[in-house]
Parts: sequence; C-alpha cells; structure tokens
Amino acid sequence: MPILGSGASGAKSIPVAPTIGTATNVGTGRAYNNGAATVTFTAPTSKLPITSYTVTSSPGGFTASGASSPLTVTGLQSGTSYTFSVTATSAAGTSAASSASNSITATTVPQAPTIGSATAGNGSATVAYTAGATGGAAVSTYTATSSPGSFTGTGASPITVTGLSNGTAYTFTVTATNANGTSAASSASNSATPVAPAYALSQTFNASGNYTVPAGKTRLAAIVISAGASGSSGSASAPSPSGKGGAGGRSGAGVGFKDYAVTAGDVFAVSVGSTSNFGGLANASSGGFSNVAGAVVSNSTNGGNGGNGNSAGGAGSPGNAGTANNSAINLSDANIPSLSFGGGGGGGGGGAYGNGGSTYNYAGGSGGSGAAPQGAVGGQGGSSIWVVNVKLGIDDGNSNTGSTGGAATAPGGGGGGGGGGGGTQGGTATAGGSGGAGGQGIVVVYVS
Repeated sequence: MPILGSGASGAKSIPVAPTIGTATNVGTGRAYNNGAATVTFTAPTSKLPITSYTVTSSPGGFTASGASSPLTVTGLQSGTSYTFSVTATSAAGTSAASSASNSITATTVPQAPTIGSATAGNGSATVAYTAGATGGAAVSTYTATSSPGSFTGTGASPITVTGLSNGTAYTFTVTATNANGTSAASSASNSATPVAPAYALSQTFNASGNYTVPAGKTRLAAIVISAGASGSSGSASAPSPSGKGGAGGRSGAGVGFKDYAVTAGDVFAVSVGSTSNFGGLANASSGGFSNVAGAVVSNSTNGGNGGNGNSAGGAGSPGNAGTANNSAINLSDANIPSLSFGGGGGGGGGGAYGNGGSTYNYAGGSGGSGAAPQGAVGGQGGSSIWVVNVKLGIDDGNSNTGSTGGAATAPGGGGGGGGGGGGTQGGTATAGGSGGAGGQGIVVVYVS
C-alpha cells in the first residue's frame, strides 16, 4: 500500500511558478551602486498557503522577499541591465522560477567626483576634479563648495568659486547631480588662500588725456592731484613806504582710491590742471571728492601772507610760512607709494625803507617758507640804501626790486609769493617781485 505524502502526491503540493509582471527602475534618491527595481507578479494557485515570494535579479543574484506583489530589489549596480524572476514558497517547498521579466537598467545618483587641486585667485579659487561614473543617468551639474562659507560654483573642471575673502584659507569639495539626485561629496581639496594681486604702476598723466584699462586687469587705483596756485606778486614801493610781499599760492587738493572693479578696454577721461579728474570717479580742485567707497581726500591749504614793508625806516618784515596740507594720499598698499603733495607757498618778504641819517643799508624781509612737504619759498623783499651827504647836499636813496617767489617743483605745491619792492626816501620807486609758479597737477594710475 502506498505511503501517504510521498511520491507524486507530495510533489503536486509545491506551488506552481508565479506569473511575472513588470520590472521598473526606481532611480530617484538611490545611492551610487545601490540601485533598486520594483517587480510585479501574479500569485499562482496553490493547495497550501504560500508563505513568501522571492524575486531574484540576473545578473548578480540580488533578491527581495515578501508576502505579496510588488517586491523591491536593492543593491543593484549603477548602469547595469537586469531581468528578474519570481518563485513562490509554501510549506511543501519552493516553486520553479517564473519566466524572466523585461530588462531594466539600474540608475542612481552619480559616483562622487575625485577632487583635484584648488588654486587661489583674487577673492576666488579654481577647483579641479575628475568626474566619476554617471550612475546610469546623464550628469547635469557639477558643484564645488567652499569650507568655510559654503560659497559655490558650478561647471566643468576647473570650477571657479567667487565671493571668497582674501586672506582666508579655504578647502573645497565637489558633487555631481543627475535626474536621480546629488552624489556624495568628494574628499576635501588642498587649502587655498585667495589674495589680491599686487598693484603696479600703469600710467602717469601730467596733462589731460584718456586712460584705457590693459588686458587682463580687473582692479584700478588712482591718485588725483590738482595744480597748486601761483604766488601773488609783491607790491611796489611808491616810492614810500616800502612794498609788501605777495601771498604764497595755495596748494592743490588730492584724492585717492583703490579696488575699483574694471574690465579690459574700459576707457576713462583724465583731466589735469587746477581741477584734476579721473573718469568722474575722483575730482580734485580746492577740495576733493570721490564716489568710490574708502577714498582718501586731502583738501587745499593756503599760502602764507606776505611780510609788510617798513614804513618808518628799517628792514622789511619776513613773509609768513605756508600752511601744510592735512594729509598725504596713502592708500595703504605696499605697491602704491604714498603721495605727499605740496602745502601752501610762503609769502614774500616786505621791502626795506630808509629813514635819514648818514648812510643806511636796510635789507628786505626774507620770504616765508613753503609748507612741508613741497610748498615753495617766498621771494626776498627789496633792499633800500639811503645816503645823506651834507657837504655835497645829497639827500637821496635807492632801492632794489623784490625777488621772484620760488616755484613749486612737485605736484600740487603752492607757489611762493613775490618779494615786496624796496622802499626809498626821495629815490625812484621799485617794483615788487613776481609770484612763483604753483606745482602742476598729476594723475597716477595703478592696476592689478
């Protein structure tokens, strides 16, 4: 008699194979080389309850088990094509495999890029990298991110990251993004510290013209100085009293700025003279202004007054010193020399005047000193000799013209005042000296 549960009747209790459905790639949000697919199927009829279903990939043999359709298989390798089959298991055993599903290609986020070198620039850095595998879907964006600051840049290698602070050290990582999401970050780059490139002298203007930014330059600095005024002429003796020295000329004004962003080929009009101007960005005349943030301004200062002539007999008074300008133009950059332009010029000395007696030789007043650093000295007042010779009946004198005030030799200096004419009693009147010329204006341009 046959033994129950053995032979053909036992085999017939094993489930028949499920009917395969559709395999679908998951993709979105899947980490690189951890792709996933959902697989649908239809359960078979079975004499015994089915306890589980198992989906198996080909290739790779990745599996997923569960009590019903669909099942999701994970661990799939990015960019690889797979088919899937399903088995059913009951207390009697496991069915044969279903037929193979349709083929899918597992896609994921991209592989993390391999970091290259970071190279510092001016407020920026370039970051090189090598692209990894795409994860089975085209990469749309590569992004470099700084630490600290999380400043970013995108594009092909090398990526430029801007907005960085000069003098701060940064490292960078790179990620890749496709339709499924963004990869893990690369390892960190080397440290790179942005620094502003050094300024270099580009052009000096002693006369008006135009300035064109050279190729490859992105920042501009300029120092703008207006011309100093000429000193005034001394007054003449008439023939008495003696002449007064002329006032020294006022200084020019100065303006300086730096770090103005420019592009190669930009053109700026330059004016040089009693009013000096650079492209409307900085203007200097008796005062200065600039619409560039952080500009340095030094206003004009006065020349010294001329000395008085002597009206009662004796030497003339010296001229007064000019007034120093309130500051140099210092842009606090080692490659842009500080420019200390002239203060006011010194006033001329007053003329001398004879007052009787035997023979008197009186000197005119000395010129006032020009203000540091570059105001000119005023001219010497004219001298006077008065002679009385009772025996010959001579009561007369002569005098000398006041000398010309000194000319300022550096930008912006005030000219010295002319010396006053020498006084005389009974002699011929003499002229006052001419005022000295003021220093010329100048515009100096630096770029980096």
